[in-house]
Amino acid sequence: MDYKNRVQRVKELLKGKADYLVLGPGSNMFYLTGFTEEPMERPILLILGDKDYMVAPKMYEQQLSNLNLEVRTYVDGEDPYSLLDIRKGSSLAIDDQLWSVFLIAMVNRFSPSDLIPASPIMSLMRSVKDNEEIGIMEEGLRIAEQSFMEFIARVKEGESECHLSQILEGIFREMGVTYSFSTILTSGPNTAMPHLRCTERKVHRGEPIIVDFGIRYKGYSTDTTRVVTIGKPSEEVMKIWEIVNDAVERAEEASYGLSGKEIDQRARNVIENRGYGKYFIHRTGHGIGIDVHEHPYISPDNVNVIPKNSVFTIEPGIYIPEKFGIRIEDMVVMEDRIRILSALSREIYLV
Repeated sequence: MDYKNRVQRVKELLKGKADYLVLGPGSNMFYLTGFTEEPMERPILLILGDKDYMVAPKMYEQQLSNLNLEVRTYVDGEDPYSLLDIRKGSSLAIDDQLWSVFLIAMVNRFSPSDLIPASPIMSLMRSVKDNEEIGIMEEGLRIAEQSFMEFIARVKEGESECHLSQILEGIFREMGVTYSFSTILTSGPNTAMPHLRCTERKVHRGEPIIVDFGIRYKGYSTDTTRVVTIGKPSEEVMKIWEIVNDAVERAEEASYGLSGKEIDQRARNVIENRGYGKYFIHRTGHGIGIDVHEHPYISPDNVNVIPKNSVFTIEPGIYIPEKFGIRIEDMVVMEDRIRILSALSREIYLV
């Protein structure tokens, strides 16, 4: 990854908005440096402005030795904020995920004239992927899809939803990857709740099983949803699946130049015209990259044109309370028209 170029680009976007960009550990820091770490009580800060540098505990010095930025380290007992070159009364663009304790310390010390969120600046850059990023995400998708196909062979009637979820996540570990989010695996009436993770409910023959899964690969996320049944699904399940599948196909026929709202409406119109509009209770899709959910959003309130080389999901659904729900989710990239990255068939998988 060309991190040096990314830093220069984000500094151009910063001009006229804030004097300094302040990031903590998380996806934005990873995007600009390749360094990843969990937030902790010792501040780790990336500062871009008059000077570009990282402030980190001494214990990270070796890990940060290949960074194309100055690294300023401190040991326990030293004041990390004394290492910051921030002019009093300047304006700061603050990472949305920065711990408040660190922000409060900087506000008390530097008395900034203005604080703005960093997300509008960072999301503008991150929503457009380069070829290397797209290639990594395609590689990750192939691993996730292979894992799913191995999982299908292990689905048995009478297993609990959570046990099946653990089986799939165990396959991820066998493949040398971790999940990008806790697997959503529900069955029967539980499938009418889009973000219910899993329960101890046993799966039964003929009912839908929703499997919403993803992995993290080389720092990037995948996200896919497919429908499984043990034995032949009911006619009603097939009917709803066909409507949702038609909605996916209609959205994926979109060409460059359409807004998130317009692509969302393509899928929504299919479902509404078949009489199930009130059961489609979420947006059609979301951007995906380092984070599972990021810009751009394929939603009724996004009037912006979806930029070329943005990667996002198409995932309409119908959810009939106390009966069942169906969702199908692909990952796609916007080129002159949408190109589908997902290779798995959208069919209902019979086991």
